[in-house]
Amino acid sequence: MNVRFLEAFVWVVKLGSFKAAAEKMNTTQAGISSRIATLEEQFGVRLFDREHRGVMLTYHGTELLPHAERMLELQARMVVAMGQTDAFSGMLRIGVIETVAHTWLPDLFSRFAERYPNATLNLVCDITPRLRDDLLRGTLDCVILSEEITPGFIDNRRIANLAMRWVASPSLALRFPSRRLLSFADIAEQPIISFNRESSVYRNIAQNAAGCAKLRVSYFSSIGAMVDLARSGFGTALLPPAVIQQDLRDGRLVALDVDPVPIALPLVASRRLEPTSPLAEALVGMAQTSCDQFLSTCRDDARAP
Repeated sequence: MNVRFLEAFVWVVKLGSFKAAAEKMNTTQAGISSRIATLEEQFGVRLFDREHRGVMLTYHGTELLPHAERMLELQARMVVAMGQTDAFSGMLRIGVIETVAHTWLPDLFSRFAERYPNATLNLVCDITPRLRDDLLRGTLDCVILSEEITPGFIDNRRIANLAMRWVASPSLALRFPSRRLLSFADIAEQPIISFNRESSVYRNIAQNAAGCAKLRVSYFSSIGAMVDLARSGFGTALLPPAVIQQDLRDGRLVALDVDPVPIALPLVASRRLEPTSPLAEALVGMAQTSCDQFLSTCRDDARAP
């Protein structure tokens, strides 16, 4: 029996369609249908109910699923044990928040490609709530985001806690009171550049916004746009120093001392446990190394205590 046929069966069930399974396995929908048909012919039973729209397992399909998953997991662990990483192919779908994309993601992908040269990567860059939903739906295999995901079939690994700092252009910083420690009310006197309202970073602003009558917040989904606007003097931005190391060194942006200190940004690598993906497991393990190496080259204030 061809294990790839069992893999096609499992992915059709997990992703809910033949099309999604074809995209996952980097093949055609017709190819997936052919593999399922071959399985059904070999077993002499129907695995899917063709009379219903969408994917619906028959009794025999339901019985086959746990056995197929165990066989795939055993094969994957056998290949890893033999050190045959070149044997891994197919596509790994990973989602990351922009903070990761602008810092240590290139190093992570380079490490991954060196170890798994025949695998391909499909990257989605988005905010944490959407990445979480995509992982739970099964359209992503692993994500690096800013909060843990609670369901039991997800494995969460804390990678780091990144410090957050209020920053502004030197010209805008001169408009703030001359005392060293600023309050949030002082920050609110000038326009604020913020991440999307759905992001965890926005909570730093929302928790302190009460009573600030002049609060003017502009929301952006692009961290690159936020940095450019902060440089131009458009407003004060709440950003991870890890993302703007060169701007801080060169004086294009200055960090402001503000009370209360902004809440740190967690970086969490999460992956699906079912079905087991050795590629996702390996990438999550490499993420810690890439993140640590990057932060070792940053200013001391990049990593939160």
